[in-house]
Amino acid sequence: MTEGAVIEWKFKPGQTFNKGQTIFVVETDKSAVDIESEQAGVLLEIVHDAGNTVAVGEVVGYWEDGQGDVSSDLVAQVSAQKMASTPAVSGVNVAVSPALRRSTDSTRIVATPLARRLARESSTDLHHVRGTGPGGRIKAADVPLGPAATQPSSSQLILAKRLVSAKQTIPHFYLALEVEVSDLLALRTQLHSAADVRVSLNDLFVAAAGRALLDCPQVDRVWSDDRIVRLGTTDVGMAVHSPQGLFAPVVRGAGRMTVSQIAAKTRPMLERVRRGRLNALEMGGGSLTISNAGMFDVTYITPIINPGQAMILGIGSVREVFRPDANGLPALRREVGVVLACDHRILDGVAALKFLHHFKNCVQQPQRLTTLG
Repeated sequence: MTEGAVIEWKFKPGQTFNKGQTIFVVETDKSAVDIESEQAGVLLEIVHDAGNTVAVGEVVGYWEDGQGDVSSDLVAQVSAQKMASTPAVSGVNVAVSPALRRSTDSTRIVATPLARRLARESSTDLHHVRGTGPGGRIKAADVPLGPAATQPSSSQLILAKRLVSAKQTIPHFYLALEVEVSDLLALRTQLHSAADVRVSLNDLFVAAAGRALLDCPQVDRVWSDDRIVRLGTTDVGMAVHSPQGLFAPVVRGAGRMTVSQIAAKTRPMLERVRRGRLNALEMGGGSLTISNAGMFDVTYITPIINPGQAMILGIGSVREVFRPDANGLPALRREVGVVLACDHRILDGVAALKFLHHFKNCVQQPQRLTTLG
């Protein structure tokens, strides 16, 4: 990630907190992440209020860790400095700094980068916009929208930028085939009656993809800083749609787990996606994501590779089709169409096809997915 949005502060300047308490919450393209304190301290100043989009590495606030024997005088001093840069409120006369006076003239406008971009897109003159941020700073939420526009969430904006970058910078190529799933569906029915955890069709696809990575370690790698990095982790991401947008939590070591173990892992993970509370260990990493759109009645899906990965496997709906049997007679089959998108900087057609056929074999002979890899 390159930026995130501060969506909530749990404390106010001058308040104390304990080790492990959440100080503020950051929204990324994947989830809302609680940022916890590493030790007890006092919040001195909030630099970026809730709603601000902040670049990675930028200071969002200041706190005292107690090592310097923080006193109430220091907290009062910081609060006074902050008040000195705030315009008058409710008839109280407060001194306005020269920098803030200059911000009200026609040559300089104090606004966040996101607010400026939204203003350009909606042809809004920021001179006529009242900022609600610190010192009158204009935030994205302050910019009025056109009649046909809607305000995207911070996570939607970040995701959009990441996907545009992926499509522009990753040389995609695609491979497609049909996979027979009759035995896979029969196994799911069998597992429903025997296992304590309900196994979904997507769990079986994740397990098959993990085993294919285990069988083809040469494709389990990614492009990073103009180098090819070998992973060997058999981690598999899952594209999940939620009210907050599209997320891709990762099942770590999927290739060495049984499908029942994967199902036990994904159930609470999906619940955290719905609540927007994935933890850091469940985001990022791995070379592959599964994008299963079978529940939406689609034959093929051609997805975009997630930035930082090398492949994404799009899976369509189960279709009943007639295929010739060994005697040339029509036989009813149940198939899904799969499309593998690959990063051509890392994979060629031969290596990608080898992986895809291993995935197909795992789906069509699924009993292997019930044993440890």
